[in-house]
Amino acid sequence: MAQQEYKTKMLGVVTLYNPNPEEAVTNIKRYIDDIDALIIWDNSPLEKNLKATFLNELAGSIDKIIWKGNGKNYCIAPVINYALSHSKDYHYDLILLMDDDSRWLDFQAYRNNAEDLFLRKGLAVFTPYVQGCDDFLITSDYQKKKLFINSGTILPSELLTIIGSIDEDAFPLDALDHDIALSVTALGFPIVCLTKHKLIHSIGQPQRLGFFHLFTPNYNRFRTYSMTRSHTICYRKHKKLLDKELKEYYFYEILLWKFVRIILAEPDKYGRMKAFLKGLYEGIRYKIIRK
Repeated sequence: MAQQEYKTKMLGVVTLYNPNPEEAVTNIKRYIDDIDALIIWDNSPLEKNLKATFLNELAGSIDKIIWKGNGKNYCIAPVINYALSHSKDYHYDLILLMDDDSRWLDFQAYRNNAEDLFLRKGLAVFTPYVQGCDDFLITSDYQKKKLFINSGTILPSELLTIIGSIDEDAFPLDALDHDIALSVTALGFPIVCLTKHKLIHSIGQPQRLGFFHLFTPNYNRFRTYSMTRSHTICYRKHKKLLDKELKEYYFYEILLWKFVRIILAEPDKYGRMKAFLKGLYEGIRYKIIRK
């Protein structure tokens, strides 16, 4: 599709952590021409030297790129907080969140649709249908959601400003998308899935493991700890607003099934169970700061 003019300014932000450079560059090229600027935040070790490779491959769009990164893994929360600050300073209307391994099928059409709704209907969060994550029955072009993943989501800067900065200690990597989603809902703003538009993305590297061949993302000790801790904090922070479906999701998927997968399917059972219990303990004891 030819490049076009838009009525809003959109800032994109993509986080890198030891990516496949060729794949990540190809994915970025699928949307960079249809946004006004892109923050590429590199959490990879300095020896990876990704900056030269990416800037060379994206030379045609070099004026749109803001490169950040110093060889330390700052997770994701600081990235979004920086993007929000940058969007305020340079007057961006919308912020697009992306993972480096997510692949668009029709970004230009998605942006057009989201922009039109934003200008006509006002503040809302927009998501595509994420192949590899979403499994709900599509019944219309626009369906409300309760939760979303970061990648592919479009957030109005004004809405993020209302919510405020992300608690980087509580949600450095995991559950920050849930925290934003539940905060948006608490304020009465909708999360709208534009089901006609597809993003290909998978969470972790799902596989069947163990004697019972259980399906598991097979996260290591650190991610087991991080996910358990942050999701426990998120549940405690928003529990008064959770409906029965979401409460069951947190209990079964985040706690019970994670426990079962570690015991029956995953390797490093002792290490991961210890990480799981540590995350649960710290999540329960974490002091939640109300805004």
